[in-house]
Amino acid sequence: MAGTPLSGLLIHSNASSKHQQAGFTLLELLIVVFIISLISAGFVKLMVGFGSSTQSLENETKRLHRLLTLTAQEAILQGSGIGLLIEANGYRFVTRGEKFWVIFDGDDLLKQHQLPEDWRIELKQDGEIIPPAAASTQSSTEKKKGQPEPFIEFYASGEMTAFQLRIYSADNPLPSLIEAQENGEITMHIQESEE
Repeated sequence: MAGTPLSGLLIHSNASSKHQQAGFTLLELLIVVFIISLISAGFVKLMVGFGSSTQSLENETKRLHRLLTLTAQEAILQGSGIGLLIEANGYRFVTRGEKFWVIFDGDDLLKQHQLPEDWRIELKQDGEIIPPAAASTQSSTEKKKGQPEPFIEFYASGEMTAFQLRIYSADNPLPSLIEAQENGEITMHIQESEE
């Protein structure tokens, strides 16, 4: 018998291993079921988003609407303007550097974003379509280069440039619309018919 005598008593070294559990506890099973349900729900949502052109357009429009709202709040918090450059198939955020506009790198959410292939985004101000900015990358050298003057700016006061953004998906003739007023109000319309 393994053990060491201590003052005439024999102490077993494997005393702590007597009470080992066999199987799973109810809590462990519930955690596994919860994780599996989260993964399943995310997968179903992902499949629905990619399966339907209308759903994908709606998701992308909601995403951009939330980003624009976040950008307006970020400009107030930072106390400086943030600009939005619209490209033919995406957009990027810029901020004022010492001499010129530079790519915004303060938040990962506001990084450059490309729309899916064969999609396009159109900027309209005062009833006129504004041509898209030249595409850019986010390399370290590009961040230091001057960016074009943005047509959309979010000011530290909470105001912004008035604009309309239309997002066109590849298989859907009707665009979605995001509209902003100078007072900072941003609205979204899914599947807005063209005028």
